[in-house]
Amino acid sequence: MRGSVRCDWSLLWTTLLLILVGMLTVYTASVHIAEHSFGGSHVFLKRNALRAAFGLAAMAFAYAFDYRSYRKHAKKAILMVIVLLVATLLFGRTVRGMRGFLLMFQPSEVAKLVLVVYLADVLARRKDELADFTHGLLPRLGLVACVVGLILLQPDFGSAMAVVILSLVLLFLGGARLSHIGALAAASVPGIILAVKFVPHIAERWTVWLATYDLSLTGVDTRGAGYQIFQSLVALGSGGLWGRGIGGSYQRAFIPDPYTDFAFSIWGEEVGFLGTFGLICVLAFFLIRGLRIAKRAPDRYGQILASGLTAMVTIYAAINIGVATALIPTTGLPLPFISYGGSSLIVNMIAVGILLNLSKRPAMAGRSRVIPSELAGRWAAPKAAKGKRS
Repeated sequence: MRGSVRCDWSLLWTTLLLILVGMLTVYTASVHIAEHSFGGSHVFLKRNALRAAFGLAAMAFAYAFDYRSYRKHAKKAILMVIVLLVATLLFGRTVRGMRGFLLMFQPSEVAKLVLVVYLADVLARRKDELADFTHGLLPRLGLVACVVGLILLQPDFGSAMAVVILSLVLLFLGGARLSHIGALAAASVPGIILAVKFVPHIAERWTVWLATYDLSLTGVDTRGAGYQIFQSLVALGSGGLWGRGIGGSYQRAFIPDPYTDFAFSIWGEEVGFLGTFGLICVLAFFLIRGLRIAKRAPDRYGQILASGLTAMVTIYAAINIGVATALIPTTGLPLPFISYGGSSLIVNMIAVGILLNLSKRPAMAGRSRVIPSELAGRWAAPKAAKGKRS
């Protein structure tokens, strides 16, 4: 019998490396603002270090529990998230026109984690019912639609779209029919079109993106709506191949809140193309380790859960980097482990704790070798299935 009882140390060290890069980026990006607004250059660094300490404790706590214990409380947890999102709309603190904070944290960040646990449980238990779109798949998505709707009402269009993408990925990994996934994706298109046409700040971001995605900046008001993305591109461009050096960013004085949504741009200016490419490689390695854990998970729930948690981190990273490089419209999502923000950091570290717990479980106990999971078989197992039949 072959199994794995060792924690995935590669994933742990990768996570710690990303956190250290985040600490360095937050410090260098915020020093200008901290000195002028708070009278000390270490304000944001100290706050971020405290949040990272809480995150490490939360990660250790999540690691200590058997991953299967979470599914027992999945439905209650998502109902609690819905209550928190409603409370945020009623009593939350408004920041930049969005009521996204309740008691100093963002319920939308907690919602994405709970959503992964909930969908992993549903997709694992209801596998045989997913083929029926009307009576099988659609009722299972009622709570998901409720979560997305409440996030939209904050209004937080970027987080809502990220949750939709994450949910579609989980449906694919869980075995839902591609035609059904396509239908759900198509159903979101009218809402996106209406948002672009009638929601002012979304329409503004869309217009700016149309003029910047090819990097031409033709017709972009670089002092108005296009200011952020223009300064982000200037930062990345001025970094060149090697960068200006750690702490040498000029654009940190011009990009609004450079330590949050556009931390990637400051990193790129200071360490250049090679540094940004290296960071992307580290994130890609995180993806590989997460998928490896998913492949070796002992059961279907563990496979979907590990895949979903890995997708949660990498989807948000891809969106943030896409915004900083003008590949997609501005969304306001943080770069996981890098951007300043306690809610995002702690939630992502909890996700890593669950992944690490999964990694030490026996790989397909009772088998002479690790069998490719049914999950991976969706895109890689036709030959294996054929060989098994013969």
